[in-house]
Amino acid sequence: MNFIHASDFHLGYEQYGLIERFRDYARAFQSVIKYAVDHRAEFILISGDLFHKRNINAPTYLQAYKVLMELKERSPSTQVYAIEGNHDLAYHQDGNSWLEILNSQGLLRLIRLKEADGVKLMGDHVELDNVRIFGVKYIGSNTASSIRQIADEIKKRTADAGDKFTILMMHFGMEGQVRQAEAGEIPYSSLMPLKEVVDYLALGHYHMQYEIDNWIFNPGSIEMISMNEYGLPKGFYHVRNTGAKLITPVTRSVKRFKLDISGIKTPDELYSSIGNLLEHQPSTLSDNKPLVELLMYGELNFPKSDINIDLIKKMLEEELKPLSSEVKIQKNNSKYEGVAEVIGLSREQIELRVFSERVKLNTRYRDNADAVVNTMIEVKKKAAAGIEEGEIRTDLRWCFEKIRSSGTIEKDRKNEARQQTLLSRMVD
Repeated sequence: MNFIHASDFHLGYEQYGLIERFRDYARAFQSVIKYAVDHRAEFILISGDLFHKRNINAPTYLQAYKVLMELKERSPSTQVYAIEGNHDLAYHQDGNSWLEILNSQGLLRLIRLKEADGVKLMGDHVELDNVRIFGVKYIGSNTASSIRQIADEIKKRTADAGDKFTILMMHFGMEGQVRQAEAGEIPYSSLMPLKEVVDYLALGHYHMQYEIDNWIFNPGSIEMISMNEYGLPKGFYHVRNTGAKLITPVTRSVKRFKLDISGIKTPDELYSSIGNLLEHQPSTLSDNKPLVELLMYGELNFPKSDINIDLIKKMLEEELKPLSSEVKIQKNNSKYEGVAEVIGLSREQIELRVFSERVKLNTRYRDNADAVVNTMIEVKKKAAAGIEEGEIRTDLRWCFEKIRSSGTIEKDRKNEARQQTLLSRMVD
């Protein structure tokens, strides 16, 4: 087994209105194809968002065409299998997406949702010698409710097809992987039906790399799509019999600086501080102009209008020779002092902290805070996944039976009812 798993190339994105950034995304795509050829990959998976927008222009299409044609000429046996991400889907009036056009030209194989052989979704899949590949395009809010059906249909399609390594491509965000939760995230517990029938869940959508339990893999984007992704791991996976290895190609460098302005009294003092900050930065090669962002934060001690942004950008230009530079001022407010404490934490870590603080406020549960909080988190996940109410109540009852056996909570039904009511309110 020898294949490549990539996603979120976002071809056609002209970040900051710069043609050079438009070219960067094509270079990133080309670097993956070149790596696949050089390492004799059997096939390449693209799990969504090959393009940055649905209605691409001619230059964007030519980028995709040229790179895929190069693959076809250099390694005719290496096939590309793809699904549509949310950025790839066709507008209703268009009928066909651009991935369908590339599919019709034989430059990639688009795996679609299709009814066949008695199944409604997974009728279209690929059978190779030792591998089978399924795919589900971006289906948004329908994802969580479709997991069980997808798993059942894969099981039905593979029951008499022999034992093969089974891959499923999907395009959605996993719960707890990004700092700020997004709509449509899927909790891990919802994916359990797939674990029974899928060996490698090839995800796309979130632009940073993560993997879970050695069967869920999200490579992230190759190039940076947003400055908020600064410092996050990303790349593509090279998968062999020994496992999946993240490969991180060389891309345009990014430099992000932060400067606390709370103790700065005048604009001149600010410029001096910025100069000192830049003075200690290594020089940048002229052929690899970086993307630069300067973030100034804290209490501003003089009017914001007194700051000469053009002068600061000129300082950045002289020292770093950037392709693009941004200067941002983020003023603190005592009302939001606690926000800094959770920056960088995952959603699950933040929930754990909030639940723990709430439980510890109640002396009745303080000694059993860990057990109560863990149950709350599990109940929340099951509720989001649509698990039956009876099963959730069983979990709650089991938790409090365990706490009662420790002797720290009175053994009477009235108290148990109060405990369950309080916990249910916390979860809600």
